[in-house]
Amino acid sequence: MSTWNYSPRYSNSHALIIGINKYQHVNPLGVARADAESVAVTLIKELDFPEANVTLLLDDQATKTTILRRFLAFESVATDDRLFVFFAGHGATVSGQRGAIGYLIPVDGRTDDRSTLIRWDELTRNAEIIPAKHILFVMDACYSGLAIQRATGIGDKRFVSNMLQRLSRQVITAGKADETVADGGGPTGNNSIFTGYLLEGLKGKAATESGVLTASHLMNYVYQKVGTDNRSHQTPAFGHIDGDGDFVLRTPNGQHLGGGVGEDLLVNPVVERPEPSSQVLIPTIKPVFAERNGYSDPDSVSFGQNEWTRRLHWLELKPDEGNPQPEQWMGKLALVIEPVSNEPLNLDLADLAQTLHNSKPQGTGPFATFAIPTQVLTTAKSVIFYESDYSVQEKTEDHWMRFLRMERSGAIEYCDRRIARILGQGRGIKVFRYVPLIGLIWSFIYLAKRILHYADYQFGVRYLVNLVATQDTFLGQFSTAPGKDGHHWLDLFDVQVAHRADNWKCRDAHLQMVFQFAIQSLGESEAKKIILQCAEQLGLAYNHQSKPRCFNCGTEDFPWEQAGL
Repeated sequence: MSTWNYSPRYSNSHALIIGINKYQHVNPLGVARADAESVAVTLIKELDFPEANVTLLLDDQATKTTILRRFLAFESVATDDRLFVFFAGHGATVSGQRGAIGYLIPVDGRTDDRSTLIRWDELTRNAEIIPAKHILFVMDACYSGLAIQRATGIGDKRFVSNMLQRLSRQVITAGKADETVADGGGPTGNNSIFTGYLLEGLKGKAATESGVLTASHLMNYVYQKVGTDNRSHQTPAFGHIDGDGDFVLRTPNGQHLGGGVGEDLLVNPVVERPEPSSQVLIPTIKPVFAERNGYSDPDSVSFGQNEWTRRLHWLELKPDEGNPQPEQWMGKLALVIEPVSNEPLNLDLADLAQTLHNSKPQGTGPFATFAIPTQVLTTAKSVIFYESDYSVQEKTEDHWMRFLRMERSGAIEYCDRRIARILGQGRGIKVFRYVPLIGLIWSFIYLAKRILHYADYQFGVRYLVNLVATQDTFLGQFSTAPGKDGHHWLDLFDVQVAHRADNWKCRDAHLQMVFQFAIQSLGESEAKKIILQCAEQLGLAYNHQSKPRCFNCGTEDFPWEQAGL
């Protein structure tokens, strides 16, 4: 159908709302049914959807056959109608030859029998035979393969009448395949995080100042709210599947429904956030932050040294002297995250500093917890949070234990000397504390994701994990918790292994491990892969040649209580 064949208003409104708590063959959910009921009520009472046109399928009603039959029944709607489709339940992802394939799980679905699932593109393909000019799919489920790897180029501003006269097929999903969609915990108290913010947006919080609410503005509101919620570990994706119109949910005088006459309003478009294709390479430019700050060459004697890292000193009170003296060994952890995409990025440092200064550790998972230092220092292009070393005899801010530095460019540097220790009276055994080290490397990924999400940056980054001054050092503080079959790691200086300890010295002056990933596609499983690679590389550098000893023996369970972050 040609672009300008539609009316600048809707002739009717329809909705298919699905919510499943009690599955027949997979784990039950807690609030999916309540989510569906809340959305149905909101559409009817707030957005003028006729109650007779809202189909609600709950629990046992939501079989694969019934869902597809009810969806295909919309083949009889008019061309100037709108259709809202909402699903709250389980999703699944399968790897295919051309990438990820997403499935919805109906109440009678079995994850081991794909013929019982609803393949996502069954809906999108069948949407072609539904004449409604606008269809919006809202999916409170985790799965990938959404086929929204594009965003529309819609210019600076658009008239509402223009959007109403163009075809659109749009979708928003709560999270990707490897992320955990929260079942509950939303701002309403009765819904999931995703649906809770969706309801807020539908009721007006996502509307423009002029009172226009479109699917794009709703989706952007939910994306921002879910992505920055302290309890959330999910990143919604949204965009157009087809067309370049926009599903209109509300106008000031009901013009979109033909119920009122008013001026044709201009609205600003929003940046769509489609799910990145698993086949897309990270676009790169030559990074400059790491090289400019001493992280380019781990063989250099000045590796890891810049004006800020020089503030991290070791001070010891020697027995025969009353004054602290600098210790020559400068072992420390230095982490750098640097954007590598050509996408523009400019952090509002003043606002970010205030936000972080007043914030608490983020996330419910221990890997997402990162304590921000409490003292703040600013320059023209950066903000630095730092923690002074008050252990020295004279209280001073000249010596730091750790700092977090952020530049307007989005580059982030974190340095910490707490993970390095000198053990033994007179023996001078230099040790990097393995469990806290890995814990910091892990949790820093999520802090960086949060900071860059604040700047609306979701693209490629380079992650440099640097251990400074590693030559002749040991890895210590292995996981002490019992692992598989009750086995545990022996302590580095246990009498049974002391004779082998010299073989476990690092031979390299400094260590550097480099990783690349896209912020938007980073989930728990991808982050853990990075951590396991990092732990294994450290094990090789220290000649352990075994499973990473920062994890419980024979498992991939990390002892967060021992990390002490």
